[in-house]
Amino acid sequence: MKKRVLIILCAVLAVLIAGGAVGYSFLPHPLNYDIRGISSVGSSVEVLDDSVDSVTVRKNGEGAFKILMFTDMHLDGKNETSSLTVQYLVENIQKEQPDLVILGGDNVTSGLNRTRSHQLAKIFEQLGVYWAGVLGNHEGDNGWSVARADMVDIFASYPHCLMRRGDDAVTGDCNYVLNIENPDGTLMQTFYFLDSFDEMTDAQKADTGWTEDMSSYDGPKADQIAWYSAKVEETAAKYGPHDSIMVIHIPLLQMRAAAEGGTFLYGDKRESVCCTGYENGLFAAIKAGGSTKTVFCGHDHINNFGLEFDGVLLSYIEMSGYGSYSLYSKGYPEAEWLQGYTKLELQKDGTFTQTQIRNSAQN
Repeated sequence: MKKRVLIILCAVLAVLIAGGAVGYSFLPHPLNYDIRGISSVGSSVEVLDDSVDSVTVRKNGEGAFKILMFTDMHLDGKNETSSLTVQYLVENIQKEQPDLVILGGDNVTSGLNRTRSHQLAKIFEQLGVYWAGVLGNHEGDNGWSVARADMVDIFASYPHCLMRRGDDAVTGDCNYVLNIENPDGTLMQTFYFLDSFDEMTDAQKADTGWTEDMSSYDGPKADQIAWYSAKVEETAAKYGPHDSIMVIHIPLLQMRAAAEGGTFLYGDKRESVCCTGYENGLFAAIKAGGSTKTVFCGHDHINNFGLEFDGVLLSYIEMSGYGSYSLYSKGYPEAEWLQGYTKLELQKDGTFTQTQIRNSAQN
């Protein structure tokens, strides 16, 4: 009898230990950061029009329209790296006082991340700064994660979030347009945001003739590309011919081609370009539309270069998170990181200066 009781107690103890380990691994840990204590930056940006796949904003006031771009923050369930990333995000927004923040994907990752999603949105509400962006390949790839569509809905429920799920008839959860107007109502710049998903399915690999030497990462589908082309025409009909910027998470296939023997305009290449694994026709649509002159992406944590390919600037956003591979959590010397953010300063005619900001502790 005593032996049976002992066995039962040991079994219960083992279950409790295993449950505690699972809970520690998957449950979001409290951020060691006082979100409610964040000082507001404020904004002179006004939202004019808003639909399921398009938002128009206008800055009331003079001066350049300043945008900060962060990517691959990987806000997961861990306290230390997530808190450091949030601190870095908040301090630089407060220092730069941007008109808009754009996130390049892999923003909130890992399992049971509903709480983290709300926390990220609340940070921007406390800052009083508008923000937009796309999802990456790691949002929703965990069985315990909130669905991608639900994550966008969480973000979009907050007043300062300009991210939209897009038309339900179009594949993906983050296809939308952001028009930025000058104070006089003319168009300053347009951003096209497209969902690039995560990994190709077996069916996609079969359909595209995928082989083992190709990247397995996914990219925008045919209906998304058709949607983009239609939106370029729609924007031109309203404002006239316009230059625009595209934001996706996973690099275009042309990024790899351009990097092989190409000339970098800036930045470093410290790993392979993990691009879309098949030719989906997006670059051809970009060229045919004649609008998009710059494509920004994230995804590769230790690449931060930009180069020109057939008249289009292909550029990484400076990687921003402390929880990403080859960085803080792996114990790599900080001087070897490529970590920071990208700053754009738009002028009234849509031209802009771009600065890749490295963490001040790095070389």
